[in-house]
Amino acid sequence: MAGSIMNFIEENYQSLLLFAVRMTGNWEDGEDALQEVAAKICTMQDELEDIEHCKSYLMVCIRNAMINQQRVKARQRVADESYEKLKDTFSDPAIKQEYELVEWIESLDHHLAYYDEASRKAFIAYYVDQIPLEEAAASLGLTKRETTKKFESMRNYLKNHHKHLFVQLSVLLSM
Repeated sequence: MAGSIMNFIEENYQSLLLFAVRMTGNWEDGEDALQEVAAKICTMQDELEDIEHCKSYLMVCIRNAMINQQRVKARQRVADESYEKLKDTFSDPAIKQEYELVEWIESLDHHLAYYDEASRKAFIAYYVDQIPLEEAAASLGLTKRETTKKFESMRNYLKNHHKHLFVQLSVLLSM
């Protein structure tokens, strides 16, 4: 049962962590890989009813998590290198500012992933593109009051979880 695999993780956490650290090459990535595996197992408890060889199953899961981490890091390195190349090509300050705004909006959208896509788009359109509240509410199928409360919740989420973005949003709103 999935409960037994969760018990196995709890009872063998240190040895699984050491395996993850050996696989990833450093302590932090090993912890991340093991935590990712544990989180996925928690969400898939119904599907993991009859795991006979918990240790083998978890080792494969940790290896796959480590491979996924390496892929993400490789993509990030490529993206960072591409950004550096693009950054060097900006001679016009207005173009550079526009690009940074787009990058900031993507970051805002990414950090609000806790909310559904329609809410994120309406939030960004309202605060960044300055569309009327009525238009944002209509796009969400909510009243203006409900939309205001949803946006307040989203601002509070940013304030509590991503303070730097909240500060940037506050500065943007004050302009």
